[in-house]
Amino acid sequence: MRRLKIRRSKLMTLDDAISTYIQDGDLVGFGGLSFWRKPISACREIIRQDKKDLSLCTFVGGIEIDLLVAAGCASKVRASFVGMEIFGMAPNYRKAVESRSIKISEESEASIALGLRASYLKVPFMPLKGIIGTDMPKVRNDIKQFKDPLGSNTELMALPRIDLDVAILHVPYADEYGNGNIAGAVWMDDDMAKTAKKTIITCERLVETEDIRYLKGKAQIPMQTSDAVIKIPFGAHPTSCFDRYTFDALHIQEYLKMNFKEYKHKFIDVKSNAEYLDNAGGAEMILNILL
Repeated sequence: MRRLKIRRSKLMTLDDAISTYIQDGDLVGFGGLSFWRKPISACREIIRQDKKDLSLCTFVGGIEIDLLVAAGCASKVRASFVGMEIFGMAPNYRKAVESRSIKISEESEASIALGLRASYLKVPFMPLKGIIGTDMPKVRNDIKQFKDPLGSNTELMALPRIDLDVAILHVPYADEYGNGNIAGAVWMDDDMAKTAKKTIITCERLVETEDIRYLKGKAQIPMQTSDAVIKIPFGAHPTSCFDRYTFDALHIQEYLKMNFKEYKHKFIDVKSNAEYLDNAGGAEMILNILL
């Protein structure tokens, strides 16, 4: 007789989700890309809880990586790029790399994507041809060139799997059971959710399960892959969250002008998300970024 899976609400507070699912030393994956749909509210909570020795993994990193490195939460970063795009470099990340206070794993977008795919498929590595002839093998001792064992004589590079302890994703819509809907580009979010041991979803709006299936984009993050859901309006700020709001260029420029201690006092050491939004400009800021 088949046993039916009982749906249970996964709604939690942000502080409970971070304290429950993120442990010192974890490999944590962050969804989104650059200035788009980054789980910044969760990053602030990680800093408030003073998590340590985290390895950070993201497709293309931005302010979320810079914040966690500046706060001393990270010991290693693996990403194809970390920076502030049109606004310049990620200053705290750059200083940490130059001083060698953190380790970095040189990645390409393909190595991140294939590493997650290898984990999803439960194989030890995935093959890639494109990085042969580059300097990647000089800075990575965990990749290896080999010849196609099936007889084509093609040279390939074996890329190791990426096994995330935790994935943190920000989506526009979710239901209480952990189904997440992404209206725009998904990037690696669905693969992170499928492969991570635990997945935390922060969302702009909670919707009924009966409604989420009709939303544009469908439910790319199924409830079977998620462990916690937290409603946090503007939880990606100062990055964007399509189709709700764009990134806050003024806040990003302010961040780059402030030293981290000042920024932390004003924007991270706060009692609530509402206080953060007030400090970030309140209603005027929100009206400026709404789509």
